[in-house]
Amino acid sequence: MQLGLLIGYEGDNQDAFPREVFNVAVVVEENVVLHNFKDVPSSFAMLLGIIYCVNLEYPRAVKYSFEFLQMVVMKIKPDQASARVHGIRNKLLRQN
Repeated sequence: MQLGLLIGYEGDNQDAFPREVFNVAVVVEENVVLHNFKDVPSSFAMLLGIIYCVNLEYPRAVKYSFEFLQMVVMKIKPDQASARVHGIRNKLLRQN
């Protein structure tokens, strides 16, 4: 894994977000840089923080997903979002 979260959990359940997480690690450039998180949201916030602080590029396959989460959900530099992310944001705002 080049960049992402490594989630350790117990049980047979194969859900996207397992309920019984015992360890979440943050992986950057194929190295575990932080670990022992007990929940996925905190570890994901740390992952975005590391990407932002170290000025890493988002992986191409998930670039717009990360950009949306950073700029729309977390409101970090929302004025610098790409046209695609601005369009998605505007559609979501019109629905409310």
